[in-house]
Order: sequence, then C-alpha cells, then structure tokens
Amino acid sequence: MRGEFHIPEAFVDAVAEAVVKRLRPMIHGLGVLVENDDGLMSLKELAEYLGVSKDWIYQRTAKNEIPFGKVGRFVKFRRSEIDRWLSTRSVPAVTPLSALLPERRARD
Repeated sequence: MRGEFHIPEAFVDAVAEAVVKRLRPMIHGLGVLVENDDGLMSLKELAEYLGVSKDWIYQRTAKNEIPFGKVGRFVKFRRSEIDRWLSTRSVPAVTPLSALLPERRARD
C-alpha cells in the first residue's frame, strides 16, 4: 500500500528558513560564507540577530558605538562589520585559580 500526501510550499519554506536561522551561527563560526550573509540588515533584523531591543541599538547608534551606515534616512548595518565589532567586545573566560584558597578557621 502506498500513500501520498501534499506538503504546502509555504510550510516547506518556513521550515527551511527556520533551519537556516538556527544553523547560521554555527556555519558562520566555521568561516563558511553563507549566501547573502554580508548583506545589509535593517534595525529590526539587527535586533533579532543580536537578541536586543531596537532601543538598545538606537542608543548605540546615537553615540556612534556600533558600526552603521545610512541609506537615505534609514540606518543599515553590515553583518560582517557587526560581527567584527562583536569580536572586539568579547570577554575572556575566567582562568581557574592557580592555588587553593586557605581553609577557613572554625569560630570559637
């Protein structure tokens, strides 16, 4: 017995988009260039990419703390510049203590 079913194209597209969105950070970490990976991002796209609010981005652009460009009156962000900017702000992991802490004395 053989059965067939139809998957709506919109559903397939949504699943593919979700997979790409989840894999992009891993692929980017491997140094593989994803098609259109260095395109311009809108404020909303950057907020989603960084996981921050639009207000946070507005504050950083007003102080020129984050790389951006203007296209007419619109603020745009190049992914490669944002990634470079992020890499300069990484905090190194704390190294383990080289010596053990002294033992605490018992209270009298």
